[in-house]
This record gives sequence, structure tokens and C-alpha cells, in this order.
Amino acid sequence: MNWDIAYVVTRSLTLEVAPTGNLVVVGSLSRKPQVMDLDALPVLLGFASGALPREVLHRLRQDWEIEENGFGEVVGALIEENLLQPVDTQEEKPSLPERAFGSVRGHFNMLKDPVRVLSYRSAIERQAKGLTVVEIGCGTGILSLFAARAGARKVIAIEESAIAQTAAKMFAANGAADSIELRVTNSRNVELDEPADLIIHEILGVDPFEEKLLPVLDDARRRLLKPGGRLLPYRLEVCCMGVERDDPAADGERILAEAGEFSGLYGLDFRPFLDDLGESVVPMATRTWIGGKTSFDPVILSEESRFLDLDFRTDPLDLTGWAAKVPLRIIREGTLAGAVLFFRAHLDEQIQLTTSPLAPVTSWGWDIRLFSRQVAVAPGDEVSLTVELRHRAGAQSLTVDLA
Repeated sequence: MNWDIAYVVTRSLTLEVAPTGNLVVVGSLSRKPQVMDLDALPVLLGFASGALPREVLHRLRQDWEIEENGFGEVVGALIEENLLQPVDTQEEKPSLPERAFGSVRGHFNMLKDPVRVLSYRSAIERQAKGLTVVEIGCGTGILSLFAARAGARKVIAIEESAIAQTAAKMFAANGAADSIELRVTNSRNVELDEPADLIIHEILGVDPFEEKLLPVLDDARRRLLKPGGRLLPYRLEVCCMGVERDDPAADGERILAEAGEFSGLYGLDFRPFLDDLGESVVPMATRTWIGGKTSFDPVILSEESRFLDLDFRTDPLDLTGWAAKVPLRIIREGTLAGAVLFFRAHLDEQIQLTTSPLAPVTSWGWDIRLFSRQVAVAPGDEVSLTVELRHRAGAQSLTVDLA
């Protein structure tokens, strides 16, 4: 912590009271939620409108006995967790470490996905010319470079992780250091001199909402985009298809069958263990990711069912409490064990980017949600699912199970 720098509470802050009674706080994507000591809360609140550390310490000492060293440690921890950021943007530094979205290796996996990269390039080349462009989560900066080369009037690239250092070097190497302004912070902390004509974003997860897509775009649309401005992608469809399970070896029934052999193996009565094990392996809805393959292997049993269709320009993006019943129309006989979730991101009116299991594979891979039970199905059956968007510490994720 620098005593001579003014800090302010980040706008990306999320506070939540956990079922345990603890105060859970998170300030950045890819940082795990942390339990906050209640003694640190008054310190955090002291920076609500921006202040020097000594100013906050002086105010707090009017009500409490606080040692300077202890106060400095608390402020340093708040800065480290990205809960406080410098008021002066010139002091910005990456708030996420060199892992996850800050990892060069992670971006390598995305850059070698031509379906993703070239789809964005085509749409950007059509939409960016002559416009003020903001990219949220620029990563290595490739999409911002596409916008600059497409003739954008101005490009502002926003990135909060350590990969921003690579982006800066990419801009320089490609002759765009003067035409692209890099902001090393969370987009919710950015203030613009003029709103953008176009906002480019690629904060779509395998579960499309797990990278805080909705709250980020809700804020960006209100504060950073001109009325009538464009988002790229501008629309998102979220769909699912029913599938058979690709790995039956992990079924609860198989676990119980294998445990049934313990008595013969070890010469002991394992019935109490089997009773307790039976309760613990009742299948709960779980999630599995399929990646690194060129085709989708699990057998698809149903037609596509679309359960969300969001227009980022006009639709409400606060989906707190959203849930729905989703019908699956069965087209093939089999044992329905789960659903593959996927999205269609409409980059513009001409190009869609999809993670459908029927489309060319992308770096997202496929997201399969296993149901709490399996059911035998036949063509013409209709199975009802429950889909819910759950919120925890500012993040969202979809849950899917049989109704």
C-alpha cells in the first residue's frame, strides 16, 4: 500500500452473507470469494467515495483505537483482493494474477480457435469503421487490433488481468500503440469522456453466464454505450439438447455394485457402509466439460430446446430469480441422462458463433449437465426440465435437471 495514493472501492465489488453467517466478498473475475473479517468492513467503507489512507485512518480513529501498522495491513489486503483500486487511473495495474484469464497459455487455447477468432474478425470489419469502439476484456488485444485495422476512429481496450501486459506489447508490435488506449482495470471502474458507438465483448463462458456476462453488460450498456449504440455480440440464445451419458462407469448404481464386492474381498460385513454409501451416491445434478475433441461423442436424444433469447440492446439483463420449465422433444430411443448446454452468440446480423454440438468444435468445448436421475425415452416423448439461473457472490451459473 502507498500512503500517498488515493484509493476507492471498486465498482465490481460483490458482498454476500453466506449461509454460515460469514460475510463473503469478491472483487474480480477469477478470484475466489473470500470471507471478510468484520473488522475490515469499516476500513472498506471509509474508501467509498475515494480517499487517502491517512484520511481514512484519521476518521476511524475518532471512534476506535487503531494501530497504523494493523490498518496498513488491512488496506493492503483489500488492495490485493482488488476491493480497493487507485483513484488515479495512471496507477492502474493488473488486478488478476497470471493464471486463468491472465494466463498466456489460456489465451493460446483461445487464439488457436479459428471459428471464434475469424467470426469476430469478420463482424468487426463490417461494424467498426469510423466508430468509437470499446472492448471489454480484451485479453491479448486481438479483437481491439481488428477494430483498429478496420478503421475505428478510436479504440479503448479494457483488461483487468496480467494478460494486459501482453496486450500492450501486441499493440506496440502492430503499430497500434497510439491508436488503442489500454485501460488496465475492470470495465465497471471505467469512465469515458464520450460514450462508445460499439462495445465488443467476449466474456462468454462454457456456461455463457459464468464470466459475469449479464452484470458487466448491464453496466456497460448504461454507462459506456451511446443511445442506439451497438454491442457485438448483440444477441444471445441459450439452448440445450438431451443426451445419453457418455461415461456410465461413474453412475451411482455402478459405485454401489462395486462396493457390494467389499464383503467378499475383505471378509467383513459391509452392510452399514453400503447403507450410508447409498445415501451419499444418490446422483445429484452434476456438470462435466468435454474438450479437446473434434466431434461430440454422446448420443443426442432430443431436438434442440431454446430457453433464453436475450437482446443485449433492449432486454432487461438483471435475471435474478429467473427459472423456467423447458420441454425436450425426444427423437431417438435411449436413456436420457443429461443435457448439453450451448449458446448462439449473434455477433451481427450476418454471423453467429455457436457452441452447438452439431456445429464445428470451438475452444469452449461442450458443457454437459447430468440429471439427478436417468429415464428411458422413445421418439415422440416430451420430457420437462427445470432450468434456473443461480447467483453466488456476483457470479451466475445455470442449473438443469429433470422436472
